[in-house]
Amino acid sequence: MTKRPPAQDELDYVQSHRSGHLATVTSGGQPLVVPCCFAIAERDGRPTVVSVLDTKPKSVDVKQLARVRNIEANPCVCLTVDDYSESWDRLRFVQLRGSATVLEAGSTATVYAIERLREKYAQYRDMPLEHAPVIEIGELSAFSWSAAGTFDGRADDLDSVIRGRRSVRAFLSDPVPGDVIRRSIEAAGWAPSPHGRQPWRFAVVEDADRRRGLADAMASTWDEQLRMDGQEEKIIRIRLEKSRQRLIEAPVLVVPCLYLADLDVYPDPDRQEAERIMAIQSIGSAIQNFLLTIYASGFDAGWMCAPLFCPEIVAGYLGLAEGLIPHALLPVGRVAKDPVRRPRLPVDDLIVQWQ
Repeated sequence: MTKRPPAQDELDYVQSHRSGHLATVTSGGQPLVVPCCFAIAERDGRPTVVSVLDTKPKSVDVKQLARVRNIEANPCVCLTVDDYSESWDRLRFVQLRGSATVLEAGSTATVYAIERLREKYAQYRDMPLEHAPVIEIGELSAFSWSAAGTFDGRADDLDSVIRGRRSVRAFLSDPVPGDVIRRSIEAAGWAPSPHGRQPWRFAVVEDADRRRGLADAMASTWDEQLRMDGQEEKIIRIRLEKSRQRLIEAPVLVVPCLYLADLDVYPDPDRQEAERIMAIQSIGSAIQNFLLTIYASGFDAGWMCAPLFCPEIVAGYLGLAEGLIPHALLPVGRVAKDPVRRPRLPVDDLIVQWQ
């Protein structure tokens, strides 16, 4: 089999997955395959794979683990990452083969590797890893297969998609296929809503001039809001320009709109107001479905609430029909810069009562 370095889409595919299987070989030629967590890193400008020997319960000291002893005897290893689906046209896998080294705890390379792993896995952020060795795989070569012929998209198991979705603020100019947007809006349509009325619609803005025009139309409102916060002039200019650039650089903008015309009608104002509130709640569910489907398709999005402060301006510029109330802007594209993700609260902090 001819060796070749991994392509960027293969590396992206591996990085987007939460677990894989690492194969090592004993000095006697016996294979060993174990599940592992990992991250794509870099050494001397070349990609590597790193995996920490963490503090999860183990039957022996980490340095006595079979995979560690195997690497010391034979550094040739293989990491396999794959997707299985009952729809066989979605089957795919990537194998990264290379030479493994066990990095000692505390070394510069180990500290860097743990940083990369903590960026990917929230579980590692509170785990004491200062004395943990790291397996580093370099000199990578790749072998892969996909039923679809490409590696667009990420791991599509629910947990990976939920935890992998992020709010992106910087986008490449690469186009987003129309069927990706349509499929994501279709997924939004399956969100729960009051009495199944689906009180939301979506406007899609691809044309570059229209995106720029929308950003310009909203600029004065953004400026006013920032000044109300007492921001310094320099900060106002910077934040305003960053917001404009998100709309201009993202190749597609999707505008979720609240649509109340089809809601059930009640004779008393309290129930009617509750119906409206339920509609507003449900648009959040629809947007979440959209964002998760975009992420699972290999693209990213952000969630900007600016239209809440100027719905008339957005609706007027886009020429939306009466009754459509813009509630958000969702810029969509390929990520240009990974966002800094804020840590999530532990589940025990989220549960305030359990009776």
